Amino acid sequence: MLIEKIRRPYGACGFEIVEKKGLGHPDTLCDGVSDAVSRSLCRYYMDHFGRIMHHNVDKVLLIGGRSSPRFGGGEVLRPLAVIIGGRATDDVGGAKVPVQDIAREAAEKFLRATLKNIGHDFIVEPRIGVGSAELRGLAGKALANDTSIGIGFAPLSHLEESALRIEPLMRSVRGVGEDVKVMGIRRGGAVHFTLAAAIVSKYVKDREQYEDIKVAIEGEVLRQVATDWDDAAVAVNAADRGEDIYLTVTGTSAEMGDDGETGRGNRFNGLITPGRPMTMEATAGKNPVSHVGKIYNVVADRAAHEIAGLDGVEEAYVYLVSRIGAPLDEPQIKAARIYGDANEKKVEGIVDYWLEQIPVLAEDFIKGKF
Repeated sequence: MLIEKIRRPYGACGFEIVEKKGLGHPDTLCDGVSDAVSRSLCRYYMDHFGRIMHHNVDKVLLIGGRSSPRFGGGEVLRPLAVIIGGRATDDVGGAKVPVQDIAREAAEKFLRATLKNIGHDFIVEPRIGVGSAELRGLAGKALANDTSIGIGFAPLSHLEESALRIEPLMRSVRGVGEDVKVMGIRRGGAVHFTLAAAIVSKYVKDREQYEDIKVAIEGEVLRQVATDWDDAAVAVNAADRGEDIYLTVTGTSAEMGDDGETGRGNRFNGLITPGRPMTMEATAGKNPVSHVGKIYNVVADRAAHEIAGLDGVEEAYVYLVSRIGAPLDEPQIKAARIYGDANEKKVEGIVDYWLEQIPVLAEDFIKGKF
């Protein structure tokens, strides 16, 4: 295993940027649909065939609709559409698998559970094909079905932790929908958070109440981050101009033209961190037994957090690169970058342990534990 030392920790940098796309953001919705469909397929395969068959449903596209919100109500004029692409095994020894029906049901259930005000204002269109014979043959054999990268780091910085805490805090304010976004910037010891909150029209009687909700968001966030930052500023719905405000019928910008796509949003740790090493691989929707685009990112994240907990280690980064067709527990490269002093045998032992846990992680995914 390759182990290198870092000259200075990430927190010592003069500036830092972090983004968090909230639960109802169109990109996050696509990630959620992808994983919901994958979990449902996994359960069907296990129940009927005793093992998870080849599938990857990481190509979900959300096409925004059109709406007419108004204080106290409003209506959706054209529903948002969710197109589910990807590949899945639909025939096992002559037994047909209702892939499209499974996908549609899983997506509809996820959307209604996630967007409390969506009602029936969406369309789901599964267009899932069948994977190649070569890739189907790798399923169930503990072999990588792609050449891919997994990256994990720990611990999170104060700014990154703040972004994670702020997102659910915004949604807890009455009148705020699930589509929120956090952009945090740190310059030295000063931080600024630009927040976007889709406010649900039926909970707002007039402009004054709309502004009160924005003030409530700002107050809650400032109270939350005050313990971490002496110099913090917050801007809520900064694009509001005159009558053009962030008012929605359903609580997501997807109702009025904002589109989404799997893999364009948060990484596996729930954040977008341009100052950190990260892969562009979409973890959502990839099968949990052979697709390293999901598996290696989970393993790297878990391993990095455990390594960061070792005595003498202040910061850890773990890198894994697979080779298609090779055993999952034998990556092409297994490497770590560490700030601090660490026993290299312990570091390698932690990474190897989490590689051995891949079957357990697959079970956790099916159960919805991550």
